[in-house]
Amino acid sequence: MSFLYLEARKGILRRYTLIALALFLCLNTVKIIADYHAGEIRPVAANTSGMQAGYDTIYERIKGPITEETVRFLTSEYQRLDDLTADGTYSREPQEGTYSGYIFGDYYLLHSYFYPHMEYSVKYSSDMEEILAQAKENVTFYQESGNVAGVAENAYILQHYTDRAIPAFYLYDGWEALLSYDFSDLLILLLLILAVAPAFTREKENGMTLILSSCKRGRWPLLFSKCGAGVIFAWILTILFALSNLLVFGLLCGFEGWSSPLYAIESYQYTPFSGSILLFYGLICGLKAIGFSVTALLLILLSACFQKSLYPCLMGLGLGVALNYCAGWALSPVWWKQVLACISPFTLTSGSKLLESLSGVSIGGVYLLRLFVVLIVQAVIVCLLVIAIRRKSCCK
Repeated sequence: MSFLYLEARKGILRRYTLIALALFLCLNTVKIIADYHAGEIRPVAANTSGMQAGYDTIYERIKGPITEETVRFLTSEYQRLDDLTADGTYSREPQEGTYSGYIFGDYYLLHSYFYPHMEYSVKYSSDMEEILAQAKENVTFYQESGNVAGVAENAYILQHYTDRAIPAFYLYDGWEALLSYDFSDLLILLLLILAVAPAFTREKENGMTLILSSCKRGRWPLLFSKCGAGVIFAWILTILFALSNLLVFGLLCGFEGWSSPLYAIESYQYTPFSGSILLFYGLICGLKAIGFSVTALLLILLSACFQKSLYPCLMGLGLGVALNYCAGWALSPVWWKQVLACISPFTLTSGSKLLESLSGVSIGGVYLLRLFVVLIVQAVIVCLLVIAIRRKSCCK
């Protein structure tokens, strides 16, 4: 434990690392707030104050458990405003008794923000029943044709997509933006490069390599302490930025709807994950931490291969760009792109994309989500990285 603390003191707990961490947390917060006011998180936030007031009024009226009363209210208002604006003769002047101050403003709010999402929530259960019925037919068809992969995939659908319903109505634009927010991932990568990349080169530059390699505690304990410090730092960074993101997004957009099922968000309607939105956020943060842990080990390997700290930092940045590009191929139908995506640790840092819809492979009649395939590949890569670090470092 003392050796691990020593490694943390040498790299992670340095003053410039802590200052950079504080500055990046502030920068991340400013970025989220700027995106919000620009309408990139919640579009109505970039609209007029009247539209925002109308938005809040309607939302307060219909949010919560979906009842016949809320559906009837929204449907009647939708039809009323549709009739008023159908022939284009409605008044363009400010009108009393409207939500936003204008008739067309109310029409825009209902048609853009509320009615489509309520319709999706109400119809989701029946739409899913149709998908399940089709899956049953597919199982029978594929069994008769001997298509094992088709049987496995549709059997998975029947097992994991039953009894789905959306019991409450909330607007999930804030949650959706949070789940796909990745600017903080860039900041975490830069902090890892700053703190972890010089793990071995710092000692080579200071002439400590021979001393550490010759002492009793300079072999395997040194290796484990360096790798352990890098992995722990990756987890700490991920948790800090995850909590910061959750807090800022929640204060801007509200925390309502965190217990709703993930498929209440329309872009996740076909997700194989049936848990709550907050649970899913915790899951993808865990995946990010694993991905950044692998990245930290890769940076340590680069540090073991060079004599100067500048080189692993530059190489780490270049590899980060290349591997992040490969991660974009995670759902590609091209096999070699899928292989490169599985190798990239950044496929895990963008793990929400792997679970937006059903994506996997059939192995021996068992349907395996692509996410699990990536995790298995990354586990193998971790073992290879540790072996390579040992061979290239002074810890032989």
